[in-house]
Amino acid sequence: MNFPHHPIVSFGQINFGKVEQQPGEYNLHHRDGAMPLKTTTLAIEPVLVQQHELSIPLETTAATSGDTPSTAKKEVLSATILTYGATLTHLTYPDRLGQFQDVVLGFDHWRDYLVQAKSGALNPYFGGTIGRTASRIAHASFKLESKYGANGSVEAHHPLHTLQVSNGVDCHHGGPMGFDKQHWTTVATNLDDPSVTLELISPHGQNGYPGRLATRVKYMLTGAGELITEYWAQLEERQHDAADGAGTDLHSTIVSLTNHAYWNLDGVLNPPEGQVQDQGTSHPIPTGRILDLKQKGVESSISGYEELVDFTTSSSMGKRLGPGLDQIPGGYGYDHVYALDPPCSSSSTPKHAPVSEIGIQGYLPSVAHVATLFSPRTGIRLDLTTSEPALVVYAGGYLEKAKLPNTKSREIRMDHDHQPNKHVVVKAEFDKFAGISLEPIRYPDAIHHREWSKMVTLHHDQEYRQKSIYKFGVVPQTL
Repeated sequence: MNFPHHPIVSFGQINFGKVEQQPGEYNLHHRDGAMPLKTTTLAIEPVLVQQHELSIPLETTAATSGDTPSTAKKEVLSATILTYGATLTHLTYPDRLGQFQDVVLGFDHWRDYLVQAKSGALNPYFGGTIGRTASRIAHASFKLESKYGANGSVEAHHPLHTLQVSNGVDCHHGGPMGFDKQHWTTVATNLDDPSVTLELISPHGQNGYPGRLATRVKYMLTGAGELITEYWAQLEERQHDAADGAGTDLHSTIVSLTNHAYWNLDGVLNPPEGQVQDQGTSHPIPTGRILDLKQKGVESSISGYEELVDFTTSSSMGKRLGPGLDQIPGGYGYDHVYALDPPCSSSSTPKHAPVSEIGIQGYLPSVAHVATLFSPRTGIRLDLTTSEPALVVYAGGYLEKAKLPNTKSREIRMDHDHQPNKHVVVKAEFDKFAGISLEPIRYPDAIHHREWSKMVTLHHDQEYRQKSIYKFGVVPQTL
């Protein structure tokens, strides 16, 4: 394996050389007393489950836009990562009044994420790392050339791989036990640039996918108000004493990873007031191409509502989501895949190169600003930059609060003369359109399209990579 080296500050229950086997909190501090990382062990049996809370003080220009000065209150960006599913469970950022807002949908308790793996659960993929393949594999099967046999001999054949069905007759988001439903291992943490790196080893044949795949995801915060996610994946040799047989296992495979966070920049614990209907979004990269999620056609038919899915507005506040949520046929609002042109600076894929030239590292080393989300209520703005060639915009049209009983809540103290120390619990209701998911991905079902297949096909001598940057800021009310 040739993953980038990450110095290990804490791993599992390593506590400055002494191995602990008890649940608890382990706080890592800078010498100045700041606490950029707090690791909590939530469970040790049957597997180790940890929660990493990252935080970083914001630079004076990060929390405001324009010439408006930052508030006197110390402003911090924080994110919480759960090892189950490599899940982003919380992200808090100060609004224009200096009030901290949690802007991602999720649950109060980590075990509620596990419940979503059960049969009959709604399974919204809140904040999870999606893999091996994001979006859809038609008919839950594909053929892929494999140049290496199980014994290491060189062979060239095209076996049919049958995946586990998870959406009608298709395989959706890696199957019923995709990467978001598995326990990842903490392999590195860093204090200087608060970050955590998690790893998952997916054995050959898991969910029907060929090849033993090692995947890492790194979450990092910066003082500029950024959450940076980076992904690496490589095929590796099977251990010689592996239970499923000895020898080499260097099958080719397919990979497309993403994060499935739902954003609500109003703050998920504020009253719904129309959910995300008044929030605005814009796409600075015009493409004119919307890929089809459900059919074999290359482009989706948007006849009759082209204007509703066109976000190439010049407005700094974006285009209001409400009309599309109300008027797009079907009643489920946005669930569209936008094809993204290569960045002008891309060295891996020239500006006018055909789609067939997009390789296993997407547009890396280049990244491009592809979407902006804005809340007029809080002033919080999110700018998404990515190396990926496509972006899913999904407005949570299939969320149902009746099937999500244990969502986030907070306790508010309300003191009155006759009722001192009274506390009221405010609970979030995640119903239809409660949040919007911006998912940078490779083209859906790319393996079934010859001109797209190169971007998802991973061979034993290659490395899959992806980088996405979620940059937060605040727009002054005067704009």
